[in-house]
Amino acid sequence: MLHNLDLDRSQESVYRHLVEAGTATAETLARACALELPHVAATLEELRAAGLVTRLGTGRAEALWWEPAPPQLALGALLAVRQDELRAVSAEIAKLDASYRTTVARRGSGDSLEIVHGPENIRHRFLQLQRGAKREVLNLSKGPAVAVRREDNPAELTVIERGVRIRVVVEPAVVEQDLSLLTLGVSLGEEVRVAAEVPTKLVVVDREHALLPLHQDPDDIAEHAAIVHAPGVVGALTALFEQVWQRARPLNGHSRGEDDRAIQSLMLAGLTDEAIAQRINTSVRTVHRRIRRMMDRTGAATRFQLGWHLRDEAGEESG
Repeated sequence: MLHNLDLDRSQESVYRHLVEAGTATAETLARACALELPHVAATLEELRAAGLVTRLGTGRAEALWWEPAPPQLALGALLAVRQDELRAVSAEIAKLDASYRTTVARRGSGDSLEIVHGPENIRHRFLQLQRGAKREVLNLSKGPAVAVRREDNPAELTVIERGVRIRVVVEPAVVEQDLSLLTLGVSLGEEVRVAAEVPTKLVVVDREHALLPLHQDPDDIAEHAAIVHAPGVVGALTALFEQVWQRARPLNGHSRGEDDRAIQSLMLAGLTDEAIAQRINTSVRTVHRRIRRMMDRTGAATRFQLGWHLRDEAGEESG
């Protein structure tokens, strides 16, 4: 972790062990870190030069006792330097982006449209958009995956764990091909529906960016794509997704409504979130997120209030 502050593995290991010990000799640290004594002695001198450790006495580094500088003070100083560097990099990125937008504007397309060529470039931009998602990812999946296969998309789990809502509509052929992967996605919190026909491949991120193929020809669909940023066009594409979503049916056995009803029943039975997650084969994070949505829907400020709302709803349904 501390390599982000320009400490190599040996330096980080020696410093960590010294922090845990309070004071130590180079020989003790060499044994603890499983490193050669001369290497540890040299590392301690490097750490001393960086202000991370101090000598206790004078003499050869191997024979001295050493103590660490307070991490908050010593590492905080290194962090401040790195933050200054990152701010400078951020400013440079802003300049480059402004230059890019100016160049694109001269070509006549402004910054509302990007054309991406080649499967590898399309895959890179898709993953980039997905990783940058803050709220939701909408995905129309028509036919088999071409640029990014589901099994080659580990970033999706990271996005879900951040609380980003992912909704996907697939065709029956995709279900037949990727059922196990779709089921896994649902268990992790992804919402999947099946439509008899999906009009096009489409990904919309945060209702601000949309990625779609330039051509529908199966032989050319993975070769050229457009990334749209224009609000009006992205809004229209989002509306298209919502229309398809409303007509689609939940993936068999894994509808969000069924899972929500199961969570409600298990909550009323007094099970913990961890136990609920095990019962419905999902993550605790997903249970937390769905309970929060129930609270938003019912207007409950606390889980206790939510319980009363759910009991009332259950009573109305049975009545």
